[in-house]
Amino acid sequence: MNKYCVFVYGTLRRGSAGSMSTRFPKSKFIAEAKVNGSLYYLGPYPGVLLDNSNLLVIGEVYEVDDDLLEELDEFEASSNYVRKQVEISFGVHRAKCWIYEPNPEFYGLHKLITSGDWIKYSKTKTDSPEDTPPEENRN
Repeated sequence: MNKYCVFVYGTLRRGSAGSMSTRFPKSKFIAEAKVNGSLYYLGPYPGVLLDNSNLLVIGEVYEVDDDLLEELDEFEASSNYVRKQVEISFGVHRAKCWIYEPNPEFYGLHKLITSGDWIKYSKTKTDSPEDTPPEENRN
């Protein structure tokens, strides 16, 4: 069975109720990592836009097999996220990983999370009206 690296940056990270180890216990944590891109608030979930900005998104890398990658595809597709390959960095190492990016046809990327860290942001957000995306941009 093949093995793949998956970069997670939101509610699947450790410290979240729906972490990889909870939802997908067969996944194997590899390392904390970063990817170039912009992190956006999409309501209950974040979304990363892979771009050439100088911003970094904080996340984690997990090893998964063919079956688990298929499960992740179904899980993320239900929220209109698509899988893409990206180069991530952890420490002095770089690696190719899969990442899930929101489909722009379904989301308006309005509120940038400047820290690039969903866990940190989710602990401080207030869910005030300006934090909530317009109704048509939610799942």
